[in-house]
Amino acid sequence: MAFDDAVAVLRSWLGEPVTVVLEPDGTVMDGPLSELDSEGIDGAMFAVDAQNTTGVAIALFRDAVTSSDQDDDELVVRQGRMTVRVTCGGRRSGRG
Repeated sequence: MAFDDAVAVLRSWLGEPVTVVLEPDGTVMDGPLSELDSEGIDGAMFAVDAQNTTGVAIALFRDAVTSSDQDDDELVVRQGRMTVRVTCGGRRSGRG
């Protein structure tokens, strides 16, 4: 699984409650997932709880994603030094 597959999974979860965990810094965001305009970049951007917050929660770049894996309701994307864990349904992954 790579960039296009990861984006397809995230798009299938639009409007659903998700929990996003950014590693290694441990940032956690919860709320409905939405896609942001990514015109001008070779990537995709997503927000969490865009009704009440501003900014990009997930920014994936085609040439930077090194791997992505999906296991049921969890998507794990590795990009540079960051790992992005997205759990659909708002249940935080117990993985560390």
